[in-house]
Amino acid sequence: MTENNTTSEKKAYYIVTNAQGEEFLLPYYSETFRVLMDDKDTIRDMLNCLLGLDHDHEIIDLDYEFEKPIDVFMPEDDSARLDVWVTTKDHRYFNIEMQNRSHPFFLDRLQLYNSYQTLRGKYEYNRSTYFKLMDEKERKVHFYELPETVSIWLCNFQILKSKDIFKDTWAVYSEDEVHHSDSTHRALPIFSKNRYIVIDLPNFKRIRKSISSREDYWLKLLSQGPLEVPESKDPIFRDALNRLRVSRISPELLKALEEHMFDKHADEAIEAEIWLKGREQGLEQGRDNRNVEMALDMLADDEPVEKIVKYSRLSEDKVLELKQSLAKNALK
Repeated sequence: MTENNTTSEKKAYYIVTNAQGEEFLLPYYSETFRVLMDDKDTIRDMLNCLLGLDHDHEIIDLDYEFEKPIDVFMPEDDSARLDVWVTTKDHRYFNIEMQNRSHPFFLDRLQLYNSYQTLRGKYEYNRSTYFKLMDEKERKVHFYELPETVSIWLCNFQILKSKDIFKDTWAVYSEDEVHHSDSTHRALPIFSKNRYIVIDLPNFKRIRKSISSREDYWLKLLSQGPLEVPESKDPIFRDALNRLRVSRISPELLKALEEHMFDKHADEAIEAEIWLKGREQGLEQGRDNRNVEMALDMLADDEPVEKIVKYSRLSEDKVLELKQSLAKNALK
């Protein structure tokens, strides 16, 4: 199956068309990701798959919010917002982030968001009915107790050092335990209730060529789009694909989605980094050269032409010319 982006009219970069002419949203942009995830069963099934939870530990019921604001101090009074904030009935807290590009201090961002998540989880835990029903002595014992918090990062770029895996768990370990670990004694996290699940989608695409599990289905849908997964009678998969059908979405909502499709701070960080690198390397040849450099970097990352035009301030014709030049060089 191949995603066909050619129509008689100019089509949005986040929409693909199948052989029957049906249009679908690509779910790996921030706003289209929320369209896909706007369903309790989808979130529950995806979390159970990504976390590898067995029957005794699987998530049964949950609540969720998009763009969850975190009420902590932020520079420039710009509050942090988590993509998909999930609270389970047994007091576990999850944040699911869909990311398309790496940027300066990306790993710092992972830790920063995890800190927000931990604080918010603790805040909500202490205000839960479960905590309030404890007697006074029990509440004092549990004063510093943290709930389980898991930060899940779906990265549509290379993030894992190993080429042999597409999913890894990051946590806090003892350096001494790691140093003395071997095949018979494996180092375990010091604190198992707080961890990161990091998904490298390019590695997934390379390693998994076919769908053999529910996790494969979700990751293939997220990394390659709805045209690369089969139609399914499974009600959760079927409804997920239906939510991505453009025919079910009003033009007003599509326009609103497009206005908030990208991460402003991440894009500004990338733009600033390119400019600073150019200055450090003595490439001060005016705005046009910097904009061309930016466009080439974004083309190398397979960014859509519309986005490159917006941030590089080059004309669409110039960006297409640069794209053709890169393609010719790749064939040499």
